[in-house]
Amino acid sequence: MKKINFFKKTYYSVTCKRYKEMVEEKSGYAILYLAIFELSFTIIISFIAAKSFLTASFTEIYEYAYDFLVDFFYNSLSLTFDTILVLSILGYVYKLITKNKVKYSKMFCLATYASTTAMILKYIVFSVNYLTNIDIYYFNYIYVIIVLIYFVVNLEKLEQL
Repeated sequence: MKKINFFKKTYYSVTCKRYKEMVEEKSGYAILYLAIFELSFTIIISFIAAKSFLTASFTEIYEYAYDFLVDFFYNSLSLTFDTILVLSILGYVYKLITKNKVKYSKMFCLATYASTTAMILKYIVFSVNYLTNIDIYYFNYIYVIIVLIYFVVNLEKLEQL
């Protein structure tokens, strides 16, 4: 099986193409994909936030960085991992109920790749919130709904898992 690179995985995840090939890979590749995805967006958001540090004092920078990191880890990373774990478990249970034998690692991969579009939107909203103080209420619910839609659509496409 040919290994799919990071950018193609991102494109395929957003457009719902080639999920079968991506899910057939080892779950370690999905975890690596998720880590690279989260790290790359964290670096981009850090550069965006760093522009406001040029005129700030050290205590302002410290407080802002602390608030930024706490909010990022609490809201962003926990939302991503919680959603992926819950969806993968629910998908696994669904496959067991429908008498289809499937490995949990494949459900984890599917949940990881299905959350790509929602993660991109999450980082855009996160950036807009920190740059303009505009808060989108109930975005966590929208995030979960988007991930759920992608997951269910691709779960139905992959009936022969």
